[in-house]
Amino acid sequence: MNPQTPIIWDGQGPVLIGRYDPINGTPDMGYMVDLYRIGCGTSSLTTSLSVEKARIAESCSGQRLTLKERTTGKSLSVSLSMVQFSGRTLAAAFYGDAVLQAAGTVTSEVLPQLAVGDYFTLRHPKASDIVIKDSTTPTPLAYVADTNYAIEDADHARMKLIAHPASHEEPVLVDYSYAGYVNIAAFSKTNVERGIIFNGVNQDGQKGRLIIPRISLALDGDFSWITSEERIARERLRRLRAPEPVRLRGAAMILESRTLTVPAAGDIRFAEFPNRAFWSESQ
Repeated sequence: MNPQTPIIWDGQGPVLIGRYDPINGTPDMGYMVDLYRIGCGTSSLTTSLSVEKARIAESCSGQRLTLKERTTGKSLSVSLSMVQFSGRTLAAAFYGDAVLQAAGTVTSEVLPQLAVGDYFTLRHPKASDIVIKDSTTPTPLAYVADTNYAIEDADHARMKLIAHPASHEEPVLVDYSYAGYVNIAAFSKTNVERGIIFNGVNQDGQKGRLIIPRISLALDGDFSWITSEERIARERLRRLRAPEPVRLRGAAMILESRTLTVPAAGDIRFAEFPNRAFWSESQ
């Protein structure tokens, strides 16, 4: 395909997200490492260019007409809407990280003081081999399942107290095992810098690859944890200034073979890079 080939873009295709790393990454991959592919339920991926201008008024006519408009800044916003997504993507949207917690065992986890009918949960989900006892010395009193407590959901480690043994002593302690799980801690990272690669294809089989190497990823709006429909996660991503221009190979969609780069001064200049552009197309 050449730059003059007509195209009707009704694209679909996989989206990959990576971590921006200017030290260990390479320019041709937009300095991205740890690339992973998000789910196939991506409903939209859009970009929006914003240009900020300052008006300079003339001082000769008495009308303060516009003498010149000066560009003060340019930015690119990216919006990604997903119906299907992973815990890793959700964690990044909440300024956190998805950590795989290995399976293990817990001894003498302390429960709060409970009254009959109270619900309680354990620190780790996916609990099994649960043993509950009080602090009576020298022999603790055992809590019997379905007599003193009920396990409503072992995967959530949610239980309900039915009755204490007679003359029990606080605190109540729990021994149990748990299977491995993914833990997401929101706001555990101060800055989340990612990059996106989109491998697009339209219904005519024309393909294009989009690389946006440095973006600040955050959740756009609310996220409904309880809903009657599938939840769409919308993430607003703002293009950040990279040390080198955005690079791709192939025919350019923006300004032929030119690439936009934002220097420290905030003004945009055009830099020529043969066979490298913001967008690349292939048949």
